[in-house]
Amino acid sequence: MKKAKKYNVKPLSYIGNHRTPTIILDKEKKLFLIRGRSFPEDATSFYTPVVDWFKEYAQNPNDQTIFTLMFYYYNSSTAKALLDIFKILQDIHNQGKEVIIKWLYHEEDDIIKEHGQDFSELFTFKFEFIPFSDKSIKK
Repeated sequence: MKKAKKYNVKPLSYIGNHRTPTIILDKEKKLFLIRGRSFPEDATSFYTPVVDWFKEYAQNPNDQTIFTLMFYYYNSSTAKALLDIFKILQDIHNQGKEVIIKWLYHEEDDIIKEHGQDFSELFTFKFEFIPFSDKSIKK
């Protein structure tokens, strides 16, 4: 008799810099966050561990996944990685789990807002669009 495989995905975190975002993915703490600028030299290498983390997480996801994204800028390679992540989140949503994207954007940045709206049209899980101002973020 085979033992059921136990999926305990380990937390993943990166501290951001001027080219890469801060990333915190922690199933136990229910914390899913990408924040900052994202234009790494090799976005595929940078985001592969993140996409792989979500693939593993999808094997035994929480009942609710609230994923917060707060970009000041990101490039097209990052958009491709986000698309890959959102496809995995769609699979989780299709399992009957709740998935919510909190898409934070600077109140004056219509481009980032529109990018989020474009993503939201491709998937059936919920997107919340939340503007922020320079005064509302802690430096």
